[in-house]
Amino acid sequence: MQRPLQQQSSEKVPYLVGMGHRTDVQALTEEQMRFEIDMCIGCDRCMRACPVPLSSLVKIADLNRATISDDIAPHVARFSDECVMCGSCVPVCPVDNHRDLLMLSLKRRLGIAWDGKLDMSRVLSYLPSGWDAKLLLSRLRELPMFSDAKLVPDNYLLHLVVTSKMQMVMPGTVMMHEGEFGREVFFILEGHFDLSATGPDGREWPVAVLRRGEYMGEHGMLTGQQRNATARAQSTAVVLEVPEQVMQRLMELVPAVKSFFDQLGNTRSTEAILKRMSLFQGISGVDMRQIAEGAVVNRYERTERLFTEDNRGKPVRESLHILLDGFVKVARRTTFGTGRDKSDERVIAYRQAGDYFVGGLDMLGDRRAVTATAITRISVAEMPRQVLQMIFARYPEVHQRFSERLQLYQSMNLAAHSAVFEPLHVKELENINPNSDAAARAGLHSLVSDGVVEGTEVLVIDLDKCIHCNECEEACARRHGQSRMNRKGMVVGNISIATACRQCQDPVCMLCSRAGIARMPSGEVYITDSCIGCGICAERCPYDNISIMTIDEDETVPAEQGLWQQFSTFFKNGSGKEHGRKLLPMALRTAPGPLNTNQPLDTYGELRKKIAIKCDLCAGYDNQACVQACPTGAAIRINPVSFFGSTEDILLRRAE
Repeated sequence: MQRPLQQQSSEKVPYLVGMGHRTDVQALTEEQMRFEIDMCIGCDRCMRACPVPLSSLVKIADLNRATISDDIAPHVARFSDECVMCGSCVPVCPVDNHRDLLMLSLKRRLGIAWDGKLDMSRVLSYLPSGWDAKLLLSRLRELPMFSDAKLVPDNYLLHLVVTSKMQMVMPGTVMMHEGEFGREVFFILEGHFDLSATGPDGREWPVAVLRRGEYMGEHGMLTGQQRNATARAQSTAVVLEVPEQVMQRLMELVPAVKSFFDQLGNTRSTEAILKRMSLFQGISGVDMRQIAEGAVVNRYERTERLFTEDNRGKPVRESLHILLDGFVKVARRTTFGTGRDKSDERVIAYRQAGDYFVGGLDMLGDRRAVTATAITRISVAEMPRQVLQMIFARYPEVHQRFSERLQLYQSMNLAAHSAVFEPLHVKELENINPNSDAAARAGLHSLVSDGVVEGTEVLVIDLDKCIHCNECEEACARRHGQSRMNRKGMVVGNISIATACRQCQDPVCMLCSRAGIARMPSGEVYITDSCIGCGICAERCPYDNISIMTIDEDETVPAEQGLWQQFSTFFKNGSGKEHGRKLLPMALRTAPGPLNTNQPLDTYGELRKKIAIKCDLCAGYDNQACVQACPTGAAIRINPVSFFGSTEDILLRRAE
């Protein structure tokens, strides 16, 4: 009998909640689904491989029955809701079943958890004194993205509240700080806040006043970048703080909410960047907002091209592209074999937030077309020709600054092949040797192309001081049980870039519906106690700096002991706690995670099978084990911006 192929089904699966990592999956037909279940031999290997803790209570026979009938046990329904579609069940199947696609069919039948009923007593317990559900819903409806009850039902809003944090804020309280990392969004239900940001002169400037019915924090939620403003309460206020995972769930359920955030978030981000650029100083606030609203913001994934130097991808000459966040590689074609890695590409420069292109032309002076490629996930605001003409006509000084900037780039053309961030300081031009060692220049380009520039904290080792004792790795293993770093890595000059998490500015690994990976305001990305080791974050990490470890049973507990003895040992030893370490903000939230509010927390569900491990800069400790243990001071943590400054020194030292 010929096995029905997955590809034979042309039915496209509707986009499901929590399926952002598998949007291209296709459903099985009814015939294929029954064939898969008939082929199942009931060995339960898929259940043993499943990282969801509840899988230990689910038998494959119960799961098969629920997939093709209405006989769905409560624990099977709960397990289906907690399934993250990681695919761990597929490779272990001895008959090559697609258990993940069978789970997809079951998920579709059960529907969305937020469509279910909610215990109103839980909702009321979250509210301030004197508030009731009617007042709560009326305040939420004042927010523009929630105003349409047909798009956003009351039940969704109530689920939003019980999975979020309601706060009573006193005057003077700072809800978010500029420069800190955070992905929560804040909805103002009472009171008002002042927004301020650091201006070009280093002083704090007022940006806006937000009142009841408005929101803040969407920039960090949408981009993963640092907060671009500070929010301070000017009166007693009531704020609903919504975690990123909860907001993502709502935006998946109601795409109109996501469109709303994208549109207004783009305007705010563009306006904030424009105000910081010296190029646009002197433009009135009204015109600045009009410019931002007229800009079209596009997002690009890694390795995706903004435009090319040929006519197919070349933008209109008079258009202006401004990088809102991330990094871009600027290159031009050259003779084959003479470019980067013997290719036909010559890297000219690397650009970051605040840099811009005019019509896709080279801003280094010769006004020739270039190819711009995203190194990280980026957002680009494109200003069309008519907007630029309006600016130049109304503000001649802005037009003059454009001309002066072109001349500045032209004067720096000699340094283009070794420069990383543009523009360089004019006084540094005479110190840069255009004949720098080719290997050093290649290493410099690799640092950017391989994503080191995206990091906020990078572990580097000075090879002139390193004695290869391996104490850094051993200290990491002593503290965490497993070493989270490898001292060997990319080498540039006398500096080795250790293989460890770089705490990226916009971590693509932070796509976890269970909040198993989180970020502290200071930038440390860490694994929380909600992690089940599904491996989705490890697959998304482009630098392979996340590993999945199996949690072995405690060797002090004999295998023949019963479940009660195992529970006793579990409670005695604790979960995820270490001597001298303080609990992290999200480490108190354990499985099943922040979105499954109707699911009880039972002890059996706490016994995880796997967990992700990665460097988190020893978050919760007062030092970093690898740096502290190095006997010669060779291991240090640096910010990439400072690091790239030192690489220019490397180029100078290695110049021939």
